[in-house]
Amino acid sequence: MADPAQFGHDRLAHLLSDRLLSVPRFQRGYAWEDFNIVEFLDDLKSARAESQPYFMGTVVLSDDPNDPGRQIIVDGQQRLTTTAILIAAVRDKLRDLGKTEPAEVIDRKFLQTFDLEEEDDVTRLKLNSENLRSYEEILSGKVSASPKDPIVQCYRACLGHLTELAPTVASYRELISVVTHLENNVQVLLAVASGLPEAYVIFETLNDRGADLTTADLLKNYLFSQSKTYLDHVEQQWSKVSAEFDKPEDLVKFIRHEHSSREGKVTTRKLYKVLQSSIGRGPRRVRDYVAQLEGSLDSYAALKEPDSEFWGRTDVDVRDSLLAFRRFGFESSMPLLLAVLNSWEITPAAKMVNKIAGWSVRSWFAGRLGGGTAEELFCEAALKVTSKEARTQDHVHEALKKLIPEDQEFRRAVASFGAVSTGRAKYLLSQLERQHQAIRGLNSEAQPDWSGKSVSIEHVIAKSSTAEHFASRPEFERFQAVVNSLQNYTLLERTLNRKLEDRPFEEKSTAYLQSKFHLTRELGLSEGWSISASDERAAELADLAVKAWPYR
Repeated sequence: MADPAQFGHDRLAHLLSDRLLSVPRFQRGYAWEDFNIVEFLDDLKSARAESQPYFMGTVVLSDDPNDPGRQIIVDGQQRLTTTAILIAAVRDKLRDLGKTEPAEVIDRKFLQTFDLEEEDDVTRLKLNSENLRSYEEILSGKVSASPKDPIVQCYRACLGHLTELAPTVASYRELISVVTHLENNVQVLLAVASGLPEAYVIFETLNDRGADLTTADLLKNYLFSQSKTYLDHVEQQWSKVSAEFDKPEDLVKFIRHEHSSREGKVTTRKLYKVLQSSIGRGPRRVRDYVAQLEGSLDSYAALKEPDSEFWGRTDVDVRDSLLAFRRFGFESSMPLLLAVLNSWEITPAAKMVNKIAGWSVRSWFAGRLGGGTAEELFCEAALKVTSKEARTQDHVHEALKKLIPEDQEFRRAVASFGAVSTGRAKYLLSQLERQHQAIRGLNSEAQPDWSGKSVSIEHVIAKSSTAEHFASRPEFERFQAVVNSLQNYTLLERTLNRKLEDRPFEEKSTAYLQSKFHLTRELGLSEGWSISASDERAAELADLAVKAWPYR
């Protein structure tokens, strides 16, 4: 049976004048940035100056079963949209120069046409809902004032470029040459498929090296090409998933973590090929995979959002743990977290989230989270949870015990740890404060929200201290080693921290005594402060850490 796809050459602007085109609703919106647009315009200018044709790659189209008069753009959206906006800018510049007749010819030939059945103007290029309004405003001559709209940004860049080309009416022919060059000399390789599944096969084949494509693009095209009778269903589910992510790389990260939670560790570089093999071929396999991906979306989103309604189903408070994952970048544990949330009841799952956060803190202090070993262990534990081999916290601990330092090692690591960023220090000190209050039978609910702007990190010995402030050179050198470590940090309300940063300890202690943080108030009870006192505090904080983030 002959291949129904058609292949050939065409010219970029001729595609706009010869066909009615549309961007499918599931495609991402217009995404070219200023540098892409400027490069495109400069390349066209150079090609015109040299009277040379300019090749703009491949355009893949598909017949639209829901609108027989139009064809869907599978590949080439950014180039065709930029070309249409450039032509609209040429039209408007001609109008500004008083050349209304050529402006109207350009408008009717490339941008809008009259439909006899609808008895109205229709756009030759129909964008998806994300960009439709801005583009149609441009077509009608009313440009939105929104400075962040990528369609508007492109239009303004094109208009500025054309103003340099044709600043006066005497040079209006320069504008005409832009359009004629686009219509006659800017070439593309054109593939037209009879339907979307075939179009995505063509697209994937033409881009089999993955050049300029994300794994998400390749996976989407593979899924659509295999979905056949389930195409609408798969398309809707994919759109729902991808709409949750602003950047393609974040979507890819979610896809990788979701796969690793079920089938083991996979790198981003190998993800697409592994997914092809894992999903297999056929519409049912594709339908089931996308449903599975969508099913994990709520769990993944909840792990990124401490205030999600997802956590309202349990009394277990995971907020501090989720903020710790974010502040420390504990990405390697994400497959295990997903596996737990997808496999266990919500309350034991939430308790497990807190345990994983604590074990991750232990591993971080001990320097065990770098490299691929940690991710492999987390993924192995995730597999055991998914397969129901690991049903309890003890089972998960057993799977991770190579990663988690025992108390003695952890205590040494905390006491001797070096510089910590203030964002991370706020979390660490807040948990040590909570543990300190628990030991004394105090209610920590009255503790200020450590993650808010009302709480700051205060250097106990001023960061600006010089050698003159110390009894000896060795003491000053020791201070330089610990100035940004936990032992020299304390939590303090911002209302008490005004202009304290460079003050001597004796002046700071008065403010410390007013704090609601008990560890800070205890500092205020000290008559003075020295490096030896700071080292003693490091040991005390290390003892608290062993209890705050327990081994089991």
